[in-house]
Amino acid sequence: MITFEEIEGRPNPQVLDKIADFFGSIFDDADLGKFYRRIEEAQNLFTLLAFSDGEIIGFKMGYQINSEKFYSWIGGVKSEFRKLGIAQELMNRQHSWCKKKGFKVVQTKTKNSFKPMLILNIKSGFDIIELQRNERNEIKIVLEKSLS
Repeated sequence: MITFEEIEGRPNPQVLDKIADFFGSIFDDADLGKFYRRIEEAQNLFTLLAFSDGEIIGFKMGYQINSEKFYSWIGGVKSEFRKLGIAQELMNRQHSWCKKKGFKVVQTKTKNSFKPMLILNIKSGFDIIELQRNERNEIKIVLEKSLS
C-alpha cells in the first residue's frame, strides 16, 4: 500500500537526509550541496513524500516565489514505482495545498530529456512560457499553471 505524508516548512534533519539520499539515488547529476542550500533559502517550503512499506518511493518539494506564485522545484519517483500514478498524485496534492494557501499560479522547470515529466505537466494543465539556459548551459523549459 502506498501512503503519503505532507511536511510544511523544513523537514527535520533525519527526514531531510533521507530525502537527499533518495534524490541522489534517482538523479545521476544530483548536486546535494545545492539541494541543501536551496532548502535553507526556501520560503514556505512544502514537501510531499510517498511511501511503500515505510520506504520513500517518491517525493515532491516546492516553495513560495511570491504571495501568488509557488515554485514546484524538485521531485521524482523510484523507477520500479513509475507509471502507477504516484507523480500525478503528488502533483494533485501539491496543487490542492497551494490553493488552500492562496497561491494563484504554480511554476516548474524541466528538461526535454525528462519527457515523462514534461508530458505529465502539459497533461495537467501547464503551459510552456519560456526557455532558459542553466549554469551548465542546458536548456530548461519553464512551465506555469493557473490554479483558479
